[in-house]
Amino acid sequence: MALNKYSALLRQDLKNGLRDPMLMLIFIGSLLIIAVFRYGVPLLSNWLFVKLEVDLQPYHAHIAAFLLSLIPLLIGSAARLLMLDEKDERLVDCYAVTPLRKQGYFIYRLLLPIILCSLLLLLFIGINNNLNALPVLPLLLLVLEAPLYALFLASVASNKVEGLALTKLISLSVLGALCSTLAAAPWHWLGSWIPAFWPLQLYLSLGHTGPIQAAHLAQFLVALAFHCILLYAGLRRFSRQI
Repeated sequence: MALNKYSALLRQDLKNGLRDPMLMLIFIGSLLIIAVFRYGVPLLSNWLFVKLEVDLQPYHAHIAAFLLSLIPLLIGSAARLLMLDEKDERLVDCYAVTPLRKQGYFIYRLLLPIILCSLLLLLFIGINNNLNALPVLPLLLLVLEAPLYALFLASVASNKVEGLALTKLISLSVLGALCSTLAAAPWHWLGSWIPAFWPLQLYLSLGHTGPIQAAHLAQFLVALAFHCILLYAGLRRFSRQI
């Protein structure tokens, strides 16, 4: 019975995904990110080494971390498009008088990006056999960022054009978070106000030190609390607008 409440929404999302070129491009873009790291990065690395004697290998983990961080952004952007349409058409009010109710709607809208993001991240890991298995802690943070981006974009942007502009801005913030991880300690913590900083930092830190240590768990718990606070704030803001 519980699944039946969400089946209508899922079918509608699938129809929208097939009809909306933007949603299709976002999904294709997520797959392209996986293909770029699997095939494009090795080719570029080899070309740079042969032609310019530039070795990208020391930055391999940073490239992987950056591309991984783009996947939740794309999934969150896709969810944002659906949420903006539902907000504009006042569909959430209609869902409120069905067995789904508003609570069920929010659960669905938060869980779907998490599930899609998880599948794509696992696909990234599985296809890119030259990438070490992604540690669990960064993975948990990355999948939380998909609904976080969706809520932020849907609650701040008033239309799809503004949402697209904000998506580009967030992309720059992800790049900024990556740049901050390249800074020497303790200056790299200046990027800690950016949500994407935490999974990037954890991923790179675990790659250097290997097994999970107490410091990693402490970073994860702080990052988890930070993400949960932002999710709660975004959910409250969006719920007040519908």
